[in-house]
Amino acid sequence: MKKIFLTAISIVSIAAFAQTKNDAEFTKKITYKIEVSENDLQGYDQSEYDKVTYDHYLSANGKESLLSFYYNDQSLYSYSGESNFYIKNNQMIPFTINGISKTINYSAPSAFKIVSNQQTVAKLDKKGTFNGLSCQYYAVLSDPENKESYDFCFCIDENNKIDNASSVFPDAKIKGLILSVEPNADSYKLVYKSVENTDLTLNLDTNKMLADIEEYQNTSVEDYAVETADAVTEATYDYAGSNNMYQDPLYTYGYDGAGFDNYKLYNYIAPVYSVTSSSLYDTKEYNSGGTFTRNQVLKLYKDLSKSMVKSLSSTKMITKDEKKQLTDFFNTNIKAAGTFKPDVAQETVTGDWNATDFATADTAAIATDYDYSYYAKYKPAYNNISVDEVSLAYDILEAESLKENAPDYCEGLKNKIPAFQNTELQKHVYNLTGQICDLYLYNNGGYVDYTGTINSMRKSYLEIEKLRDSLSKKDQKLLLEFLKSLD
Repeated sequence: MKKIFLTAISIVSIAAFAQTKNDAEFTKKITYKIEVSENDLQGYDQSEYDKVTYDHYLSANGKESLLSFYYNDQSLYSYSGESNFYIKNNQMIPFTINGISKTINYSAPSAFKIVSNQQTVAKLDKKGTFNGLSCQYYAVLSDPENKESYDFCFCIDENNKIDNASSVFPDAKIKGLILSVEPNADSYKLVYKSVENTDLTLNLDTNKMLADIEEYQNTSVEDYAVETADAVTEATYDYAGSNNMYQDPLYTYGYDGAGFDNYKLYNYIAPVYSVTSSSLYDTKEYNSGGTFTRNQVLKLYKDLSKSMVKSLSSTKMITKDEKKQLTDFFNTNIKAAGTFKPDVAQETVTGDWNATDFATADTAAIATDYDYSYYAKYKPAYNNISVDEVSLAYDILEAESLKENAPDYCEGLKNKIPAFQNTELQKHVYNLTGQICDLYLYNNGGYVDYTGTINSMRKSYLEIEKLRDSLSKKDQKLLLEFLKSLD
């Protein structure tokens, strides 16, 4: 089983765009909470985990279920949200519910098998007890001979009348109530808390959903290329740049764990790509009838990735090193996505042509048709800025280690400003050098208003120049010496 299933219970997920029709009914809600181990060496805060709730909804026939988890923090800048996974036939399928229309959205590429064809569910040589209930441990193994090689294990009360194990592991012939989910490390565990009857109905065409996913998973990249080559021999073809889209950095990042030291980080980037990969289908660059632009998807990617890393860090679900790995990964892909050139969506083309015609599209036409209107136009606003109160992103960094990303002089900067005779000079020198600190932190660990920072710098630079001729020789000397001393 991919590790994404078990560590997915600690992520924030966003799914895709595909309307559904029929109903799925769930009659029981089983609630779980995370408990931090007393032997935890990561320093995780139990109070942060208490803000996360996990509900497992079961259908009346027990063949399908819904995993819903949500994080709720009342602080101003923290993420509050819900993520949902539909489970059936050994498939874990992320999806979203639109608040007003109640439309279900999902993405075939983001779904995965809970237990892969190369894995097996095996009984472990240990038992457990939770809330007075006894249970037997099981794990998903790639090597049946090595029962210590698992990443996560489950403790299942096989005598319990409540059965959610069958929906999660339909081919393992295991029945009972899952009492805990634990990583192969004594850090934390997901523990059963309560169960109640419920009446939840979702407008969900599960047959179509599963058929779409099965088709996607059974179709290799080579098969798709053959199908595409066959399709382009038709006399009429509505080209949507789909081939090029599959190489778009906003669509794919590979399936090798993205080069992370810890494979669980793969699970944190998957939700971001779930929404961007699906969104690309409805962009003007890849769909002649698209409703928005790829630049909007790129902006969304930046916002989602930034919010994801911040939320994971603030809840202590990742270490400082893992945060750096995620940040580096997203920054690298943001740069790649920014330079990637998508094919231009064409109107319906009629006539005889070769499959390579679009691959050799005129680059000048691409440049002409590309929509850059999403970028913010420059507005000369710096002249009216007030710097009476200097506010720096450097002063509110989440971790001390992030200060290494800015010059050394930034630490305690206010107290390092020389005692100029001209108080206006003192104020603007502090603001100018402080905003420079923030600029080093933009997309580098700090939450920086890029345009606002530049405008504030320009304002102080202008005011310093306006003051220069009136400065005393002492102030001029102090200013030069101070600027030369900065690292």
